[in-house]
Amino acid sequence: MTKNKIKEVACKQLAESGYERATLSSIAKEVGIKTPSIYAFYKNKEDLFMAVYKDLLEDYYFYITNSVQNITDGTVKEKLYQIIKELCHYHLSQPEKTASYTKLAFVLPPTLNDDVRETFSEMEVVLSELLRDIFSKGIEQEVLKNQPVDDLIASFLCLMDGIFLELIYYQEAKFKRRVEQTWSIYWNGICKKLDE
Repeated sequence: MTKNKIKEVACKQLAESGYERATLSSIAKEVGIKTPSIYAFYKNKEDLFMAVYKDLLEDYYFYITNSVQNITDGTVKEKLYQIIKELCHYHLSQPEKTASYTKLAFVLPPTLNDDVRETFSEMEVVLSELLRDIFSKGIEQEVLKNQPVDDLIASFLCLMDGIFLELIYYQEAKFKRRVEQTWSIYWNGICKKLDE
């Protein structure tokens, strides 16, 4: 379908060239259509790239939540670690999507700032609800220290953001080592007994 092909090419060009250089004309040329044809699907360049951003976030959050929901019998520690593991796997195995996401998240035209923040917040709610369930059960089962669940969610989301940034700065081997070190310190900080 042409609409999906436009988004696919826009995502690819965004990863390779950045937002400014990924023009509607270059996207149309690669898709094999005339530039005005894009307007049948998207109002303008911002509208197209917001659609790309929403797809990237939905893909990422669906991947993470689906992988955790599949380990129904897992412990609190296993479920939280699974999220970290899947975050790493997703970004390492999807370099184009990760590059596109990074460009939209960090090198954003001011006109998209509010829309991107709003979309990000909406998607984060999905993960927050999953985390709320995990943390609440962990406190109930006395595996975790009794702390406000919202604080635990915020700390875990910050951990995820930090890990994502590490991915940008380090080679894979060093990145994986740092993730393991960070996870170990994080877990020991929230669990009731060390090495539980």
